[in-house]
Amino acid sequence: MKKILTIASLLACSFAAPAGDFDFAATSNAQDFNAIVRDLTAALGYKAMHPAETGGIAGIEVAAIVTYAPTQEDDAWRRMTGSSVDELGMAGLRGIKGLPLGLEIGAFYSAIPGTGAKLLGGEVRYAILEGGVASPAVAIRGAYSRLQGVDDLDFDSRSLDVSISKGFTLLTPYGGIGRVWADATGEITSGREKANHEDTRLFAGVRIGLGLLDITPEYERVGDNDVFNVLVGLSF
Repeated sequence: MKKILTIASLLACSFAAPAGDFDFAATSNAQDFNAIVRDLTAALGYKAMHPAETGGIAGIEVAAIVTYAPTQEDDAWRRMTGSSVDELGMAGLRGIKGLPLGLEIGAFYSAIPGTGAKLLGGEVRYAILEGGVASPAVAIRGAYSRLQGVDDLDFDSRSLDVSISKGFTLLTPYGGIGRVWADATGEITSGREKANHEDTRLFAGVRIGLGLLDITPEYERVGDNDVFNVLVGLSF
């Protein structure tokens, strides 16, 4: 586990710049707040980083995860926070446990470098098709994430997606499509401002299995935002 945490920390330091403390400036306004919520929805939504196939009732996965999301609303972030926010990055841990009847549950905990912000979430996944030698696996997933540790911002999101994957020896490519819904409340100049946002989410990745060690790079497209995810973990 110590080795996994070290790898995740190095990845986070290499491409996840601090996002600022989410302290909104005296000039913050509702229009800019609604704009940055689009970036937050892409960066803070639950990340798949897993093929559609499940590990079965005995399956367990423990992994380090890293997310990097360039922002699209740079000007709005600058006016809202008084500083440049070009990207949002997170690093944390995730665990998944297999259940009977093709079900899996998972949870994660991430921190945003340079801030006191923490992101927590969970998922429930059901295998519609378990997959086999000649057939792909298909699964549906419902997930939830919530931001904590930020005085000026409350944020949570829900998502629903369907994914498909097919294993080939050491490689298991996968892809999926879904929808993400987010609710945010911010302390801006005029008081408490609420914003809601929803977007289509596309994702694709490949699970590289090296014995017990798994490495999973993944690309997401949430609305107009690009998101890059990496998982390094152990599967039992």
